[in-house]
Amino acid sequence: MKNKFNILFSYLYMRKLNIKYLTIGIISLFFLLLNLYWLSLFLLVTSFLYCNIKQLIGFIKYSALKNIVVFFSIFLFVLFIGISIKLFTADIFKIPSSSMENMLYADDIILVNKLNYGPRLPRSPFEIPFINIAFYFNDTAKSHIKEDWWTYKRLSGTSKIERGDIFVFNSTWDKNFILVKRCISLPGDTITIKDAIIYTNRRLFCSPKTEKNNYKFTVKNKKALYRVMDSLALHDVLIKNYSHTFKQANLSKFELDHLKKNKCIDSITIQIDSFVKEKTFVKNDNIKWTFDNMGPFIIPKKGMQIKLNQETFSLYQNIINSSEGSKIITVNGRYFINNRKRLSYTFKQDYFFMMGDNRKETLDSRAWGVVPKSNIIGKVQCVLLSNYQTKFRWDRLFKNVK
Repeated sequence: MKNKFNILFSYLYMRKLNIKYLTIGIISLFFLLLNLYWLSLFLLVTSFLYCNIKQLIGFIKYSALKNIVVFFSIFLFVLFIGISIKLFTADIFKIPSSSMENMLYADDIILVNKLNYGPRLPRSPFEIPFINIAFYFNDTAKSHIKEDWWTYKRLSGTSKIERGDIFVFNSTWDKNFILVKRCISLPGDTITIKDAIIYTNRRLFCSPKTEKNNYKFTVKNKKALYRVMDSLALHDVLIKNYSHTFKQANLSKFELDHLKKNKCIDSITIQIDSFVKEKTFVKNDNIKWTFDNMGPFIIPKKGMQIKLNQETFSLYQNIINSSEGSKIITVNGRYFINNRKRLSYTFKQDYFFMMGDNRKETLDSRAWGVVPKSNIIGKVQCVLLSNYQTKFRWDRLFKNVK
């Protein structure tokens, strides 16, 4: 009878192991199909280490020592998984400003998916969660906190960046300053903005309904206007009075369409920016670009070559100096890169043109230039929590962002 129980126990145990290994194998295959080969390998190695460490702990005879080893093993395993999730799969960020209204509001807590575009490997110990704490106590290490210790590398992702995607990235002037904007143009695209209308490769960019702009209009029915605004919860919309009937307000396309449908306003025009010296990323008095009239401008692409002249120097000098690891200067009409005379320049990585949905209340690529791929953290997946206007917004809980 005892032998029969042993046989039955062995059979059930082996069956349990087979199911476990089969499950791990299926999940690993699924990751491979998603082009996440590194995640498949990570799962297999982690499972192998877990099973072997668990088996080794079973050989410890002393219960007190065994409990200590089990405790530290669980602690290290949980720490390892926590660091891995934050580094390679997802992270949580807080929206710093109103630049993405009405899609994202200031102080929204968002979930960022790093698997879409592929996670970026840490470029210094300070980018590794929990581990970085030890380096903050080292004065020598802290003196190099803003430097990259290792070269930029990115693992494979499930998809490519598309126009209209909203993602989180490090700013080009301070890598600790995090921004979130919408991608308007991809590497190699030509962007043109004419009277606040965006064109990519001569095609109209499909702006979202949440895009906000400053509009001038005449009021046909003041009571109806404020009644509709109240129904849309537009209590915080600033309306400037130019006369009894002529007004200006910052509205989204959806809000503007709603006001037009209810016949509250008429004679609608977008307020167009005038030229202000050094407001845009182009520092050249001969190129009078504004936030509402800009381009054509070719977004740099890895391998793209440009001839160096006065115009291209004005357009691309900030990109080369801040993101390409090179230093370009001009002396008497000649151009020097890293102290060597050059007639042309070839870009080392891809770049993206980013804009906030709240067009008049944002500083974006129009002001500080394009964003290199090496600065991209991940795609915004959803809103986790929203406390807009000091009130918890249940309707925005886990709201998808697109």
